[in-house]
Amino acid sequence: MKNLLILGCGYVGERLAQHCLQQGIAVIATTRCADRAAQLENSGIKAVVAETPADLPDNLLASVDGVIDSIPLSRSEQGMSASQTQWLPATSAKLLNVKWAAYLSTTGVYGDAGGAWVDEEYVCHPTSARGTQRLVAEQCWLQSGLPAEVFRIAGIYGPERNIFARLQAGDYKAVTWQPPHYSSRIHVDDIVAAVMVAMQKPRAGRIVNLADDEPLPHADYVTALAGLIGAPAPLLLSEQEGEGQLSPMVLEFFRDNKRVSNHLLHAELLPQLKYPSFRDAVADLLC
Repeated sequence: MKNLLILGCGYVGERLAQHCLQQGIAVIATTRCADRAAQLENSGIKAVVAETPADLPDNLLASVDGVIDSIPLSRSEQGMSASQTQWLPATSAKLLNVKWAAYLSTTGVYGDAGGAWVDEEYVCHPTSARGTQRLVAEQCWLQSGLPAEVFRIAGIYGPERNIFARLQAGDYKAVTWQPPHYSSRIHVDDIVAAVMVAMQKPRAGRIVNLADDEPLPHADYVTALAGLIGAPAPLLLSEQEGEGQLSPMVLEFFRDNKRVSNHLLHAELLPQLKYPSFRDAVADLLC
């Protein structure tokens, strides 16, 4: 990999770009916001402002040998949608020299599994519009004709993206679902590490779950985390109380109940995570 294009360079994309630059890989990052482009440029990342990848010049697209898509879903009055259906068919034909492509998806595509373990062979039946449209975007990439793979990412946390401040404020609320609803997490550094290995060991069509080794009910997670950082214990709500006090978006995120298997991640990309559990990351995040 010599020249990587990062579409929609957000939290994960920026950290990935920094690691690529350290490895001698040139990076071009896209964003829709001029202020964001200036931030990226200030950190040494070449940035291009584009409303959609369809607006990128042909010579830029032809110059890269790798591309990773971390563009969020589009939002409108009609709801959320995968913009890839609109721009990827034409754009893929202009990525003439791409040897590796990837889409950053979500484990939300699996839907509710009743607490069972889900691996990459599990049949997806998303229960939210977000999960449904992410699955649409995945299929766009896998059917694009490019050597693309998909990373299904659990809840992302890391520096400047965690709930420490909310817990320390003392008013954090979580639902004690019955039966308990499991969710999974992963540190951004482990996401970046996995993607960096995949660039060097590509496998077109591969789908990989990116999750740490400790799925946990959210209520248990935030209670344990509060204890580790010396924050007040969260207020634990019943399902009925949660329906009345929490937003539909928050409830949607934790309503699905599944434990995400990372067996393939360990087998093919990262035998050992830097942060196998959130517990291993607390000291570094508090620094």
